[in-house]
Parts: sequence; structure tokens; C-alpha cells
Amino acid sequence: MVKSSVSSGKRNLRLALSGLIICISMLGSWWIIESSKITETYLVTIEDLASGSAISASNLATADLALFGLGENYLTPSQLPPGAYLNRSAVAGEVIPLSAITTNQLADWSYLVVTPSVELSNQIRPGSRVMVWASPALEYRSYGEPSIAAVDVEVVEIREPTNGFGQSGKSVELRVPFEALQVLLRAISNGDSIALTASGYTLAD
Repeated sequence: MVKSSVSSGKRNLRLALSGLIICISMLGSWWIIESSKITETYLVTIEDLASGSAISASNLATADLALFGLGENYLTPSQLPPGAYLNRSAVAGEVIPLSAITTNQLADWSYLVVTPSVELSNQIRPGSRVMVWASPALEYRSYGEPSIAAVDVEVVEIREPTNGFGQSGKSVELRVPFEALQVLLRAISNGDSIALTASGYTLAD
């Protein structure tokens, strides 16, 4: 009789523990589901943007996301300051970290548009790091040996030609270190042949 009572008590205890575990699992699942419904509106890019690009309503969109405890590290519409720039590149659809924006455009760089004489590689796109080569103009359609005019130059934008002559007519907006600006301007004004070669890619994965 005593053994039977002890066995019955153990079964009841096991049943109670099993019920408690089930309740805890159900509550945990409910909490996860409810937490995933808590979203906030964040700003995301709608196109690839190079570092130094101005960010505004024209190149941003909003997205409702559940970032949980990480949300405070990302940009919301109410936090976007006027005159904001990226201090690093970003890919299309990326949620913008607060650490990636600045209100001061970097003073060591300038922007320059060139039309390369040599067809652009398909590896070159906004965010690419390129070297700029210049072959000095000699006589009509005759050029000297090419030399490097600038390194560590970032492609900001590639503009389609308006004259219908294809890839070779594309213009490229570059973010150029100040120390290379004079050399590039001299090459452009002299009518030198300009080519871009890809040296890397800076956009986030």
C-alpha cells in the first residue's frame, strides 16, 4: 500500500513537471512570435552608394523591420540630419547604421567627371576602387605611353551616354584625392587618353 502511494506520487510529480515544461515552451513560443511583430521604421538605400554620397529622400526608402535590441544602432526617418553624407559605401537595400553617416563632407576629396577613352570593364560600378591611367596626346589620334594619374579613386556614378555610341561613351563620376586632382585636370584639358582599371571594391557584402 505504501509502495503504491509512493509510485502514484512520483507519477503525479512527473506529470506536473511535464505540464510545466509544456507551459514554459508555449509561453516562449508566444513571446518569440509576439516579439517578431514589434517593428520599427528604418531607412534603407534604394541603390548602391559610394562613400561620400549625400543621403536624402531621393536615394532612401523606408522599411518596417524587427531589429530587436540592435534597432537603436540604425537610422530612422526622424534621425536623418540635413546635409548628411555616407562615410562608407552601402549596397542597395542596406539598413543604414548610425555610424555610417556624417554631416561633414570629407575635406581631403573632391568630385570629378571623366569620359574614359577606353571601354569600361564590367567589373567597374559604383563603389569600385580604380586606378586612372592617362596617355599624353601627341598628334592627331596619337598618344604617348600611359602612366598612372591617380590611385585609390572611387567610382561614385556611371552615366550612360546620350549620343548613342555605346559603352565607350559613358562618363564616370569619381571621388578623387586632392593630391591627384591637378594631374587629372591637366590630363583632361590636354585631351589625353584616359582609362580606368579596377583595383578593388569597397561596397559592403
